[in-house]
Amino acid sequence: MTLRVCTFSGASSLPMVVAQEQGLFAAAGLDVELVETRSSAELMGGLVDGTFAIVHAAPDNFIAWRDRTRAPIVAWIGGASGPLALVARPGIGSVAELRGRSIAVDAPSSGFVSVLRKILRESGVPPEEVTLDPLGATHLRAAALREGRTDATMLTLPWSAAAIRDGLPVLADGRAVVPRLQGGTGGSLEGWLLSEPETADTYLRALVAALTWLQLPGNLEAARELVGRRYGVDAELAEEVRAAFTDPRTGWPPSALIDLAGIAAVCELRAENGQPPLHAPATYVSLEPYRRVLGFGLVP
Repeated sequence: MTLRVCTFSGASSLPMVVAQEQGLFAAAGLDVELVETRSSAELMGGLVDGTFAIVHAAPDNFIAWRDRTRAPIVAWIGGASGPLALVARPGIGSVAELRGRSIAVDAPSSGFVSVLRKILRESGVPPEEVTLDPLGATHLRAAALREGRTDATMLTLPWSAAAIRDGLPVLADGRAVVPRLQGGTGGSLEGWLLSEPETADTYLRALVAALTWLQLPGNLEAARELVGRRYGVDAELAEEVRAAFTDPRTGWPPSALIDLAGIAAVCELRAENGQPPLHAPATYVSLEPYRRVLGFGLVP
């Protein structure tokens, strides 16, 4: 049976790509179909309607969609926490200059919009004084920025690194306003997670194996080649992406463990933006696969 997994196309999907290309999913007995999404609405809608068993996105999406749809969505895989940058088109030199301008977002009420709103507030720009244009996934927003169809957007790797190298102004760093934020997660419907524990555990093991592969010094050149080929960047940018991805401050944790404090920070940020979560942070997370796979029987 094919396990359908939906991701965004950025560097946050790198472990899944490694697991696929290095045969780690196959070696674990999984037939995984990786589907790249154009928007969080497509990704989360596919999770809710059963099109996808597992999706990877910002945890803000899981919280927003669980609260809005009442679907039993739960995050159970961690992910990268950054870097996340607010990048503008040439000629804009500060966040304050965004007043009255357009900012491209994936969706206006979830994803990294909570971080964006905090950046705006701390720079003295009321969020209601900018226009949020829902253009979808990061690669689509990056293209809109370069083509002059929007004034600014939040970018992740590899597009943030490419924009910085090309001289586009970086107006703010997400970690400066929210130092400990869970930037990415993988999640499922609770019913699937309860009914398919063996599949979930096997998927987690394969991701941990992929993260181990990325960390091994002997695989550095192969990892750099994979990043360059996957994201269409040169060797210099490929190394920057690889290094950031394996950096303990910004990259995936080697165990793919969710940072519960980072999830709590996401909830607090939503509350600050007038969208308080309906539940406690722990409600949106399950650590059962970790207990089974990585606890080695030590955690009751």
